[in-house]
Amino acid sequence: MFLLEFTAFAFLLCVFPAKATPIPDARALVSRQFNASDMYANWPTYEQLPLHPSFPTKAAWGVWGSDDELGALNHITPETIKAALAEVQEGIAINLNLDLDVPHPPLVPSRTPMVHTFLAQEGYQDDILTINTQISTQFDGLRHFPYSTNADVSTYQFYNDLITFDEIFSAEGITTLGIQNAANKGIAGRGVLLDWAGWMESRNESFDALGARNITVDDLDAVAEWQGMNPNSTSSGPGFTRPGDFLIIRTGFGKQYAALPKHEQMIVPFRENSTIIGVETSDKTLAWIWEKKLALVGADNFSFEAFPTVRRVQDGRGLHEVFISGWGQNIVELLDLEKLAETCHRLSRFTFFFTIQVLNVGGGVASPPNAMAIL
Repeated sequence: MFLLEFTAFAFLLCVFPAKATPIPDARALVSRQFNASDMYANWPTYEQLPLHPSFPTKAAWGVWGSDDELGALNHITPETIKAALAEVQEGIAINLNLDLDVPHPPLVPSRTPMVHTFLAQEGYQDDILTINTQISTQFDGLRHFPYSTNADVSTYQFYNDLITFDEIFSAEGITTLGIQNAANKGIAGRGVLLDWAGWMESRNESFDALGARNITVDDLDAVAEWQGMNPNSTSSGPGFTRPGDFLIIRTGFGKQYAALPKHEQMIVPFRENSTIIGVETSDKTLAWIWEKKLALVGADNFSFEAFPTVRRVQDGRGLHEVFISGWGQNIVELLDLEKLAETCHRLSRFTFFFTIQVLNVGGGVASPPNAMAIL
């Protein structure tokens, strides 16, 4: 009897196979619901990141939706751009980009310098630039720096888990997470300068920008207060910044590097145990930045965070991993902030209209930012 029943059950399974319930993708399972009228409803705290235990350290995957490719640039809205226009009062436009061949040689020796050649044609001239997009003032796109546990490509994880290392290098021309997304988004809004180097000079404190110096968020709050800006968060907003702002930090690296004799500039990339000033890598830094809902962070130094990266965040992570592949937070490095800082101090205000237009290259990793401040 048992054999007959089992045979009948097996027959039914063959004719009417059981339908397995698909396991939902973790990103879709935890994606935050939001709309333009209340875009920060259900906004997670830093402590609530990541939204799913399978995601990497402090990743914001799903915060802007499971298929999002913009990350923190979603903080830019028509309203933030229109509000930022109020910063244009003097009609002063300031270039924030170094010459494309500065620093020279590049601070990473494996990155080749720019090559600039001219073509003389009949009745007109052309020129050709060959450039690694990570050698001068640079905008880091979301393909640049993955999460990785051991620097092996098999462990790479990019923002929202949308692409793999193999897909980036495939012949199919996959453009997911490419820098064209930033180009088409349009990057404009209110910039906020924190002149840490000027604050240090005002206190008669010397520092070596080519040394192992960590700038803490307590320092940055003190800089904001020194500049006459309220550093304290309130129920109405996160202190001196507003959602959608671009935070720009002057570390003094650009000024000190430019002041070096040429022969000393030539050896900077080849120093043993090379160090460069930057923002401290810590959970405190990340929580401070996450709360502010910034569209972008930038500085005049080599990597925003102190170099070499000290992996002090949970699971041995650095800021680049969490920013770029965790939050989709672009970083702008090696900005020329000297004229901007001088102008801000002269006008006694440290906010300005800020705009970037990166190269519109499908699948691009990084770009010169073409950054400009307008006061």
